[in-house]
Amino acid sequence: MLPTIRAKFLGVAGFFVVWLVIATGFSVIQSLGINGDLAAVSRYVTPVKDALSDVRARQLEQISLIERYMRVVEGAGSSADTALLGGIEIEIDAKQVQIEQAFRKAFTSAAMGRAQASDHFNHGVLVDLDVRMREFADVSSQFALGVTRLLGRVRAGDIEDARRQENMVRGVHRTIVLDLRSEILLLEKYASETVEAVSAREDFLIQAEFIMMLLAAIIGLCVAYYLARSVIAAVNETIRAMNNVQSGKLDTSLDFAGRGDFVRLAEAFNRMTRELRIRFRMRERFGKYVDPRVLKTLLSQETAFETSQKRVMTVSVVNLTGFDWLAEHTPPEKIVDFLNDYLTAMTEPISGQSGIVDNFVGDRVSGFWGAPFCSETGHARHACLAALEQVARFHALKTKYADLIGDHDLDIRVGIATGEVVIGSIGTDKSRAYTVVGDCVNYANRLEKANRIYGTRILASHETATMVAGDIEMRDLDHVVLLGTEHVVFLYEVLAPGGQLSEDRREWRKHYETAMAHYRQGEFDAAQPLFETVQETDGSDFAAQLMLNRMERLSRREQDREWNGTWIVRDPYERRDVES
Repeated sequence: MLPTIRAKFLGVAGFFVVWLVIATGFSVIQSLGINGDLAAVSRYVTPVKDALSDVRARQLEQISLIERYMRVVEGAGSSADTALLGGIEIEIDAKQVQIEQAFRKAFTSAAMGRAQASDHFNHGVLVDLDVRMREFADVSSQFALGVTRLLGRVRAGDIEDARRQENMVRGVHRTIVLDLRSEILLLEKYASETVEAVSAREDFLIQAEFIMMLLAAIIGLCVAYYLARSVIAAVNETIRAMNNVQSGKLDTSLDFAGRGDFVRLAEAFNRMTRELRIRFRMRERFGKYVDPRVLKTLLSQETAFETSQKRVMTVSVVNLTGFDWLAEHTPPEKIVDFLNDYLTAMTEPISGQSGIVDNFVGDRVSGFWGAPFCSETGHARHACLAALEQVARFHALKTKYADLIGDHDLDIRVGIATGEVVIGSIGTDKSRAYTVVGDCVNYANRLEKANRIYGTRILASHETATMVAGDIEMRDLDHVVLLGTEHVVFLYEVLAPGGQLSEDRREWRKHYETAMAHYRQGEFDAAQPLFETVQETDGSDFAAQLMLNRMERLSRREQDREWNGTWIVRDPYERRDVES
């Protein structure tokens, strides 16, 4: 083995860094050349060509005006329209101004190109381009001087001399136009050749980069093969040792003395096997009926068995109603099959939604959600989704066991509460459980029982509803003081995942919550028709009938206090609340 694996990889990394710098530098240089060529054409050559084309066009327009001017003079003689001639002279002068401006633009672009892109303007057709622009401007000035003289002869009445001056102007014009055309063609040819050269350089750059990439890949594969050969013996030995550990031989150890970095690997492996032996003994002591995530947490924290923590978590309690009747009228073997399927249907949604199954008490199942098993902000949403899935699974279970259940009213109730709990290993010296305790757990149990009053399946606390706002569809069910509490409890019915409530159900919920607002204000006359509308929409909505019954009782002053919008539940099983 070479001294260290780190030295090998640093050497390889250094090589590829140098290779990358060379390849990048090459690409940058080529790209700068390409950009320089294109910039010279677009910023200097093309503006010069366009300016010369403009000069040529204005020259043709100007000579056309001169011809028109002379025709007017020759046709009318001394009686020529002075105003018309004056207008043509103004146009001729305007064209001359435009020609001079275009020449200045061409000269400026050529001069800037020589100053800023001298490597392009020192060879070929661009050599002395600015000088040629100045010469063109000088010839144009001669043309302008001839035009001025021609106009002067016409004004002086010397028509014959004006014709001679016109012929001279025409000769200068032909020279300028031909020279300009030749210059424009040369510049167009230069621009076209430059573009072709740039395209060829781009193709070359692509090919060069591909070749460099291919060489880098080949070199990388060769180096990887060499490194693999140099460590494969040690890796195989490590794999054999790990297979031994996997098969349960936790006393396996590695010895790579004198073999570079693998000495540290052997030390780490041997530490791992020692810790595995310790954890295996802990696992045996803890038992097999613990959620794997709980066990992982306990094993990863040395003091997890001794310490407890306060955390904000969400707790759910699921209870099966009517099970006592089923147990009395069903053979034991069928009850066991049903109960196993029922507990599976209730626990799998908890685990599937990142929750922890806490315990079973008969047909009652409790679970909890929170860090470190799920996010600190999503535990309430997970609990509500699990409850909805539990209801759906129970409906499927009732279909499966329809012959066993018959017409008997068998259903589940779920209570969900969010709040501060104590979580940890709780129990005696001989028997302990990793669980949660606190008022939040009691709250969830009370909410589960409160379902019986309202004819609902899933009730959640105000804290839960606040955390899942927008993620879960809920109904603001009631504000009450439950048995065993002294503070007001806000009850929310969990209806569906967010956005999955139909328009009819949304309207039904709106009517109910509007009616509740009137009810809490003591506006019973306004609330009653809305509650009746809710019942017409959903005949199974027990809560609406309950509110109508309560308003009747309140009208008879059956609560021994002034109405403040909060009902006091004196007994969660009080049938008067249900069947007044």
